[in-house]
Amino acid sequence: MLFIAVLAAGLAGCIASSGILPTGFPDTYAVTEMVAPLNGGGVAARRIALTEAASFCSEQGRVSVVDSIEPGGDLRYPPTGATVTFHCPSPPALR
Repeated sequence: MLFIAVLAAGLAGCIASSGILPTGFPDTYAVTEMVAPLNGGGVAARRIALTEAASFCSEQGRVSVVDSIEPGGDLRYPPTGATVTFHCPSPPALR
């Protein structure tokens, strides 16, 4: 039982996020996710970052529009991270 708890804690620690960061442009943000290869690496990081961007904009009643997705982490191996730059445009009625 202790082994399972230690394993679960170890796997959870293999994912890191920058959180949503403003880029300095109106309604434009970036999020970087790093995921250990054992947990899915760059593919999982991309999925998590896109989900986080969509959730962030959704909380504001908006839709996320992806501007770019860049691989990250150690690029000598399959990428272990992803940076998504996105914006949350205002609905037409609010402009």
